[in-house]
Amino acid sequence: MPGQPFDRIAVLYNYLFHNTSKGHTVAVADILTNYRNHGYELEIKSFYRDKDVLNALDGIEIAYDHRTRGYWMKTDGFEPYELRLIVDSIQSSKFITQNVANRITAKVLSLTDRNTSAVLNRQAVVANRIRNMNESVLDETGRLYRAVREDKKVSFRFFHYDREKKKQYSKSGGRYIVSPYAILWNDGNCYLYAYEEEKARFSHFRIDRMEDIRLLALPRVGKDEYKEKDLTARQPKIFNMFSGEECLVKLRCINRLADVMLDRFGREIILTPDDEAHFLVNVPVELSPPFYAWIASFGRQVKILSPEKVVDGMRDFLQKSMDMYKNDGKM
Repeated sequence: MPGQPFDRIAVLYNYLFHNTSKGHTVAVADILTNYRNHGYELEIKSFYRDKDVLNALDGIEIAYDHRTRGYWMKTDGFEPYELRLIVDSIQSSKFITQNVANRITAKVLSLTDRNTSAVLNRQAVVANRIRNMNESVLDETGRLYRAVREDKKVSFRFFHYDREKKKQYSKSGGRYIVSPYAILWNDGNCYLYAYEEEKARFSHFRIDRMEDIRLLALPRVGKDEYKEKDLTARQPKIFNMFSGEECLVKLRCINRLADVMLDRFGREIILTPDDEAHFLVNVPVELSPPFYAWIASFGRQVKILSPEKVVDGMRDFLQKSMDMYKNDGKM
């Protein structure tokens, strides 16, 4: 009830938290008006006492701005740039639907004052973002994390969309039974990395293409194989999550693609000058059609030099693409 000191301190805290930040202050008159709106008829000295109470708390400082002659509250909460990173990550993710993205963004924006929230909200707009259409995927993903934590297998149905946007199920609608080991992010999509016992191999499954995920009372298999995997080191080697034979590939690139190679394969790779306009680099990759397509996207700016089987693979990839565009070419 009004008159209790703790309640009054909470009123001051909430007002300053939601209405002030660096560069945005409130005058003492506004603070006293807010007190009155909550049933407290106070003089300015009461505000000073309450301010001192807040200042004594860890992580809070009520600062005075001489230029604006107003007060604002510093806290150990998120910095605006930290919230901006969170909001942008949420809004740019293809893994979640737009409704879910907006709901989570609203919760994040409630963690800061209204001035910062307004700026972040304007910057959060991502036009024409292609998003996942599976609304239940977030809830079901929790079962995958639980399965990893509890060392259990999972089962699920897996589907793709056809041109009518209807679901077409793999295995004629039958269920996959796998041992989950990791959740991986790639190009805005989320994948389950799991061991398929019947194929004796690890596979990637896009989680938004998984349906009716069930936790099974069966222990995981493939633990020895998983111990040999270094997923952090493996990520740059795979393209669009296509697994393939691992190979060390030598490339010749024009100089301006140094950033591209470093961003893709990490700063540990060695760029060796070849002539004034080009450099050489050896990169580990898992061979797949998406890898060859990635190389082809650079045109004459990147050339595969070795090994010969990869050069032949690139020739075959390009030849099949050229054949498809001939007058009688077929897909």
